[in-house]
Amino acid sequence: MDAIKLEGGSTSRVVAAKAIVEAGIAVMGHVGLTPQAISVLGGFRPQGRTVASAIKVYLINSLY
Repeated sequence: MDAIKLEGGSTSRVVAAKAIVEAGIAVMGHVGLTPQAISVLGGFRPQGRTVASAIKVYLINSLY
């Protein structure tokens, strides 16, 4: 199966995912490691490594 992978759980990502799915294209969510954000984060930076940041990742991505 082919799919589009989207990183993060921001509102804009949710809107994009809904539009892509409505167009008939499968979407795979991805959180925790954000390789497409390598230049923004300054390298591969796993998210959620501490309890506090894991809770933040969970909360942001469970809103939708």
